[in-house]
Amino acid sequence: MLHMKRWLIVTLIMALFIPQAMTADAKASGKSTSAASTSGKTVYLTFDDGPTAHTMDLLDILDKYNAHATFFMLGPHMERYPAATKRIVKEGNGLGLHGVTHVASKFYHSPYSAYNEMVGANNSLYKVTGQRTSLVRPPYGSKPYLKQNFRDVLLPVGGFHLWDWNVDSLDWKYKKDHQKVYNSIMRQIHSVEKRGQTPVVLMHDQPATLKVLPLVLKELQAEGYTFKVLNKQLKPLNFWNDER
Repeated sequence: MLHMKRWLIVTLIMALFIPQAMTADAKASGKSTSAASTSGKTVYLTFDDGPTAHTMDLLDILDKYNAHATFFMLGPHMERYPAATKRIVKEGNGLGLHGVTHVASKFYHSPYSAYNEMVGANNSLYKVTGQRTSLVRPPYGSKPYLKQNFRDVLLPVGGFHLWDWNVDSLDWKYKKDHQKVYNSIMRQIHSVEKRGQTPVVLMHDQPATLKVLPLVLKELQAEGYTFKVLNKQLKPLNFWNDER
């Protein structure tokens, strides 16, 4: 009988303290039982055409939501807004090149004109930040202009990695209809995810995007997405399926 009482006491103590200990271990290890942190979903946010006079505001929004993005920047803009360019680097965002002119007739004049623009943009990045990158996104995306002969110079010769996107925010088209942009982004992200792909979202460094970005970040965060940056170790996503 005495042994039975002792067994009951031990059982009660274990029932009281073990769940608390398990919760403490989970907190100590940095693990959460919430769906938001265990879902393992990733999204790559990207911004073209910067830096601009609005980049600091964009970075403030990213910082508020503890999010990072990859910036495909233009050479002259980096030199015009050096403080914003340096902050992009300092806060751990991804670095990409978008060329120099953003004029199709100039950028795509020849394979070497495209190559020279990316080299020029990389030189501007180095001049401002001391950093270089191999990630490139040509103006207006790689199709239809960046054909095989262009890629054969830009990728193996230049050592660049070509990135497009699989989610077009349409923020360049609907600059005043923020709800339409938001709906487009979320619909496409969910569609891409259902196909088993990781969303790479095209947005632009412009005032209109600042209106919709907090809504997108808040919802994606609530759905358990982690905001990561592109890097040269990842397999490039582009319209030509060129993995070089």
